[in-house]
Parts: sequence; structure tokens; C-alpha cells
Amino acid sequence: MPSRRMFLKYAAAGFGTAIIGPGHYTFAATTEKLLDRVTAACRRLAPLGWRDMLLDATGGALDITALDLAAELARTLTQIDRAHSGFGDFALSGSQAITPGSPDRSLLYHAFAAPTVVTDRHGVELRGFPTLAEIEAVENYVYGVVPPRIDEIRQRAAGHKLGVVVFALHYRNAPSSVHQRHAQLCFARAGIARLGTDAPLYDDRLRNFTSAVADNPFAFRVVPRRYAAYLAVQANGAWSGFGPQDALPDDDKRQFWVPLHKLFSGSECIKGMDLELSFGSGLRNDEIAMFHKFLDIQGLKNNVSGEALEHYPFVIKDEKIGDISKRADFGAGVMEPKPGPMISVAEYEGQKLTFPVDGSYSSQRQNLQLSSLQVLPGLAPDKPRYMNDAAQNTQRPGPEYINIRHRVLPDGSIENLNDKPDLKSVLRQGGYDTLHYIDGAGDGWVEAHCPQLDGKVDVRVPAYSMVGLPDFFPQVSQRDLMQWWRHEVPEKVRAALWMVPPLALSQTRIAANITLPIGFSVTDDTVPAIVSHFTDALGPEQRPNGKVPGGKVGMPDGSPGLFDPGWDSSQGIYFSDKDQPLQKFLAGYGLGSPFIEDAKLCAALGAYWPGVAPDSTRTFAPDKQVGGIVYPYPTIVPLTDEEIGISPVKGGRYAGKMMPWDGVAGPRAIREGGFRYAVYTDAEHVDYIDMLGTMTAALTARIDTAEYKARTLAMEAVYWGLGIHDPDILADKDQPAPELVMAAKSKWAVLSFQKTPAGDADASAAQRQAGVDLKASALFRFHVFRWGKEIADQPQKGADGKPVFTVRVEMLEEAVAYVSGTVVLMQRNGGTWALDTSMPT
Repeated sequence: MPSRRMFLKYAAAGFGTAIIGPGHYTFAATTEKLLDRVTAACRRLAPLGWRDMLLDATGGALDITALDLAAELARTLTQIDRAHSGFGDFALSGSQAITPGSPDRSLLYHAFAAPTVVTDRHGVELRGFPTLAEIEAVENYVYGVVPPRIDEIRQRAAGHKLGVVVFALHYRNAPSSVHQRHAQLCFARAGIARLGTDAPLYDDRLRNFTSAVADNPFAFRVVPRRYAAYLAVQANGAWSGFGPQDALPDDDKRQFWVPLHKLFSGSECIKGMDLELSFGSGLRNDEIAMFHKFLDIQGLKNNVSGEALEHYPFVIKDEKIGDISKRADFGAGVMEPKPGPMISVAEYEGQKLTFPVDGSYSSQRQNLQLSSLQVLPGLAPDKPRYMNDAAQNTQRPGPEYINIRHRVLPDGSIENLNDKPDLKSVLRQGGYDTLHYIDGAGDGWVEAHCPQLDGKVDVRVPAYSMVGLPDFFPQVSQRDLMQWWRHEVPEKVRAALWMVPPLALSQTRIAANITLPIGFSVTDDTVPAIVSHFTDALGPEQRPNGKVPGGKVGMPDGSPGLFDPGWDSSQGIYFSDKDQPLQKFLAGYGLGSPFIEDAKLCAALGAYWPGVAPDSTRTFAPDKQVGGIVYPYPTIVPLTDEEIGISPVKGGRYAGKMMPWDGVAGPRAIREGGFRYAVYTDAEHVDYIDMLGTMTAALTARIDTAEYKARTLAMEAVYWGLGIHDPDILADKDQPAPELVMAAKSKWAVLSFQKTPAGDADASAAQRQAGVDLKASALFRFHVFRWGKEIADQPQKGADGKPVFTVRVEMLEEAVAYVSGTVVLMQRNGGTWALDTSMPT
């Protein structure tokens, strides 16, 4: 087999190095004056409660229906009432409705862009909200009301390189802003849009796109991502100046692009110039092409090579994934994914596209993960390594996981291998052709072009654009989890709380995909960082006084920052010299093919990506076969019985329905021959490809960050109640202590997890028997068991006539627990109830 260094050199070969020329561009041009657009927005919103609200918040000083609106917006506001709902974190240095060049100090921009501004002083909701295009109109007016000359901007650059740089941007409430002091407009050179089945929908109240489809819980809207072009300079990290958010110790030695002045079309952007700004984009999904190249390099059986790999569907490009939106109400620079089926059978030259499964590869135990082919050669752990098996320095030569369970027979018919009792042996033996599948994920770029600035700037810098998977936890912020884990989770449980730490992508210093033809540089590792404008002085900490909607907005702090293979992007490694360190870059081609192949694996392996992958450990039997070894994972962030479909939904529009998030129902307990067993759907035979239309985020989308944290700590408290105390588990010569803690936890499985309301009869009886009062309005109820032998059941015929495969697992010991915070009331094997407060707080 070729060496690892060969893979690195192969992956590095042929990388693009030049900015591509003009291609498909969308012009962001308008002949309408900036003030006219702002006036139109104000006139529309004024009768919907906005005039009265803004008059109230400014002591009667700001009237958005004033005849001379320009003068009204420029006047000094001496009575800004930051106690008014939604204005608590408007910068204390702001004293005008529009402060030229400073969105953070422009009260009208704050009112339009901040999702906390939704009611009047008395809590009565405003009757309408700004569109994305209207927010953009006010934003452009902030920068264009007193337009600078190009030489003034160059002077501000103070000798630093000046570029036309594209950023993903978002106006953030404190403390999610860069400096966490007040609301800020925040920027990153990477953005995340999300694929889906239905057209996008902008929720103007939330100032965000939503993925939910109101009348179909099994559909997902595509979620676009907005970008904008700025004149920007490169500067070393300086947290008090521009950031970055959550600065790393060596950021002062790194170069970050920092926005100076926004660019837009027309004569009002830069004094003395009439700009024509256009946005271009490119997107690629070359997973299938990279996989076939991998087959060649490995010397494995292959049926397609060479020039064909540049064509669809080996490489899926551009508008087949997404494009710059032409919707007027979205404004300029919005990357809009193309709606479509979650996955489709790949076709080439009018035929279903296949590839040969080479038994010499699939028979090696490390190359099968559950029943997926793992394309990550050379990793063969002999025991579960948990945190240390992420292979962060191993090259991903193609999609890390690929589906091989739909065999094409000689007559062209398709045999679903998931229906075969000997599935695993068939996969290992190989020697057959299997179907390729495609999805709408991809990565690429958004760039801006302005011919009037050619020769007046030093460089054009595109943004890295990802079209990632649907979001099952849209309200859970990755950065919030990271901050909580770092600063609030008790130190004694922190190291082994998760398999991989909940780091945000914004904390990862990594380059964009250097294999893309746009020419990203492997040395430019600040692409995912989040920065602000330069600021002279930081004021005191302010806090929002309106409800801040949780969740993700397509910025890098909502995405995970470790890649094994990842969720929104995977990782590539660049090797140039044996004496130089490996350099890493984001690479969409390392994700699963199709994406739901690694979605299943990430979910089944213990919230492997906290905040994005649902924890499905308890949906499947704990004794998992991963890489040819027994690899049990503990439950870390439990889903409720409703969320995994073993009990009907208790309330709301889906009351009475069974709605497992992935279409797979969780376990049930049976008694047979005097023994208790938990019966599971056999994970080996579960194939999300066969279950299109059964995935739903209708229930998981209700989980916010606070709920997610509470579930995580409650599960941890149960493990402590079972006697698994992290500090008591010492490292040995082969494994560090956190891995051994994970191994101890994984000896227990969760049969049931529910939220129990106050006054529940069983919970009340348990507290009376123990002589305690947990004093909680709601409790978490866990039913856990220590598991033993796994037994494969005989397949049964399902309602559709297809075989249903289940396994049963011995329940050697059982415990029921009610948890309030980290206080546990536990009953083991039907004995007495006992209080446990051993979990550190």
C-alpha cells in the first residue's frame, strides 16, 4: 500500500493558485439613492409601531416620518433610553440614528438589525419587521452618508495591504459580539449555508432564515448565507482593536483581514467614483471524483478514471449546488442553495453510476465503520480510544465514509443488501458493483469584482462558502457550548464530558480549501475567525434587555471546529517538505458520500459533534462494531423518548404522533425466560438512504442551549450516581484517564429519558420514600441499565414485507433516577430510593 506521505503529496498535487477571471456574476447595482431606500423602509414600518417605538426610545427625538429624514437621522440624540426593550446593548458611544461609517453606533441600524428589537416598552409586539434588503439599505446608508475618498481609505490603511475582501457578516447582540461589551457588526471570511428540500424563508422578526417548513415536519428549507464586500486591510490580531473573537494566545502573530469600508454600487459609496459592484461564486462537490482517485492511488478496482472525473456527477458544480440569489427582498450577496432531494442516485451518461467494492480493501477490519466503507486507510485501533482516535493528522483522501449497500446485479436491477441477514460478510467479501449517491452539499467561494477599483487596491480576497447539512439543533450555539465547557463546567468532569471538545470553527486557525480553483492559500489560516471593525476604546459591558433568539446564523462560531470528518466541512492536509509541519485546510470532499452516511455515524457515536449531531447512542445497541472492534459509546446528551420515537409526542401540533428524528425508533424492554432484555433496531441494517422523508428536526429544533446544557449535566450526574467518579479513575500506561472514564460510562446504556412535570405521581412517591424534596418544577427521569451479551434476533417481516432486523441486549442491572440539576435520586434494581449529590458543581 502507498505510504501516508504519498497520500499527502497526491492531495497537494495540482492545487489552483490564481484568482479566476470574471465568470457568472450577479450585479448589486441600483439607481435608487441610498436615502430614498431608507425612507421607503421607514415609511413602510412607521405605521406598524416603529414610529412610536423609536420616538419613545429617544425621548421624542427620532421621528422616522420626518420630512427631512436626512437631518433627522444625523441629529444628536441626547435621550436614548437603553432601558427600553431591545436597546440595552446598543453601544454607549452611539448618539445618532446614523453615525457615518459606524453601524455599531447607529441607533436606526441597531433597531433594524438586532433581533432583540421586537416590542414596544410595554411588551406589545411590533406589527412588522425589516426585510433583509431593508436592513441592507440602512447599512449602506451608514457607510455612504458621508462617503470617503479612495485616498482617505488608503490613508486609513496606514501602509498595510488594501484589498477588496468578501465577508460573511452578522449584527450580534452582546455577549456574542467580538468584544462582548455591546452589540456589534461581526465579520468572518467563511460562511455556512444549508441544503434543504424547500425554498428559503427569511423570518424578519428573528432577522434570520429558518429551516422549518410549517406544514411538513419532514422537510427542510434551504438556509442561505449573506456576504458583503469591503475595502479591508491585513493586521495582526489585537483583541482590543478588532478582535478576533475569543482570541488565541498567538493571534498577535497572525494576519487578519479587517473591514474598513463597505462597497456597494453607485456614486455614494466612494466620493468621486461611480462603482459597479458584482458578486460571483463557485461551489463544488467533488467527493465522487476524489473517491475514484483514491481507488487508483490505492491500486484498487476502479471503473472510472481520468478526464471523466471532471464531469458531473463526479464533480457537481456551481448552480447545481447554489448561487448568488436574485431575490430582491434578500438584497445583494446572498448565497442561496438550490432546493432538492436530500439524496439522489448518481447517473452518468444516462446510466446509474456505480463503483466496484474491492474485497481486498473492505475485508480489512478497520475499513468498515458499522456498515459503511471508511476511506481513511491505515487506522486500525486495537481498543476504543475515544478522544484519541480522531486522526487529526491523517489525510482524508476522499469522502471518509461511503455507502456500499445497494448492489447492482448483472441485469441492472438493484439488490438492497440491508435486507440480507449476512450483510456484513457480503460487504467484507466485496466483488460487486454498488450505487453512487449524490447530495446538495459542497464548498466554494463568494468573490466581488469592481472594475473601478482595479489598480487602486492590492488584492481581491474571496470568502470561503460552505453549503452544509441540515441543522437538527438550530437553537444550540456551538460557541455558547464551548464557552460553557471551558468556563462553567466543573473542572473534575470537563475532560471526559464529551468525546471531542465542543470547539467552534471560529476558534480553529485553518485555511480554506486550497484545492478549489479560486486559489486559497494554505498559509492563510484566519479564514474562520470572527472580527469587528477597528475600535479605539472599549466601554463597559452591556447586556441586551430583550429576548435574544438562540441558535446559528451561518457564521463559523455555529459550526464545529474539529474534523473527523466534521459536519459542515472536513479537513485536508498539505505536505510540502518532510522537515515542515503539516498544514491543514477545510475540505468538503472529506465528508460522507452521501452526507447522511456520516450523519448516521456521528449521531450513533455519543454526540460526536456536540451541538450539531443528535446523540443516537441509545437508539442502537451499545455494543457497536466500529473498525472491526467492539466500540461502545456512552450517551452524553440524551434525546427524550419522544425525540427517538418510543413514545408519542405529548403536546403541540404533533401530539400523539411517533416522530423519531431519524426515522429509527429507540429500544424497548422485554422479559423472556426470566431475563430482561432491551430490544434495538440493528444498526448494521439501518440505512438512511432507504428512509428518505423520515428525518425531522421538528422536535430537536425546540431544544435551546440552556436545555442542551441541562441534559448534558443531568446525564453526567447519573453516571456519578452510579459510582463513576472521574477523579477516581486513574490513567494507565496505555490510556489516559478520560478514555477510561468514557469506557466506564459506556458499560451503562439509557433505556428511557423523559422530562417529568411537577406533581408527577411516581416522582412524588420516590421523594416521599427518600424523605427529600427536590424542589424542581420539572425533573429529568432516566432509566439506565448495565448491559451484557448481545443476541441477534431472527429477522421479522415488516408491514412493507421487508425484513426487520433487531438485536436484544441483556439487562444485567437496572437503575431509575430523577435528576434536578446535578442532584440525583436513584433506585437501583427496585431497591430503596437514595439521594446522591456526589457530582461536583
